[in-house]
Amino acid sequence: MSSVFVISLVLAELLPPAQAGVVPRSLAVLDEQDRHQNFETAGGPTLLVPIFTRCTGSCPLTAVALKQAMAGASAEFRVVLLSFDPKDNAADLRRFRERLDIPSEWLVVRSIDAAASRELFDDLGFRVMNSGSGFNHADETFVFSPKGLWAATLSGPPSREELSSAHRRALAADDRAVSQRLEAWLVRPEAWVMLACAGFGVALAAVLVLARTDKAGSAARQ
Repeated sequence: MSSVFVISLVLAELLPPAQAGVVPRSLAVLDEQDRHQNFETAGGPTLLVPIFTRCTGSCPLTAVALKQAMAGASAEFRVVLLSFDPKDNAADLRRFRERLDIPSEWLVVRSIDAAASRELFDDLGFRVMNSGSGFNHADETFVFSPKGLWAATLSGPPSREELSSAHRRALAADDRAVSQRLEAWLVRPEAWVMLACAGFGVALAAVLVLARTDKAGSAARQ
């Protein structure tokens, strides 16, 4: 296990989002008890890990590495393991959780709407190819800000250091979003009109204050 984990540290990489400002759509899901839930990326720094329970390669490796890294990281994430395999059922999710000893607070879920889950993964540029005996897919974990913005992508099983960096990016993404919205507003013509009107109003107010001050001074001298 230790040698595999060392390899994962070498291969893992924290990447910026492929598209800035993306807030993926919500998704109706079922957990391993077949309870209905609604998955949204907003609600705190969140990690979304696409999996399929029959995987014997990157899916369990990433889940185990993430569990180990979270144990020692100074970063708190909500973690969601989302199956993209339409054949996965509640029993499969339970076995996956039990086999890898997934923490109880992590969500292990499957979509009940294949088209909606495909749209969510398309938003994130996550491609899945059915190989017959399984799926070919990228080993990626998606990082979201507290407000649900796609903040970064972890490629490969993450380390403790990469999780800490991902957490900082998640928190910073919402601040950048505010500045980006302000920049986008400032290039619009109506923004310049409003700013010009505001500047004129400030200048007029200053003139009136000065005039009032001069008048009061003249009255005092008389």
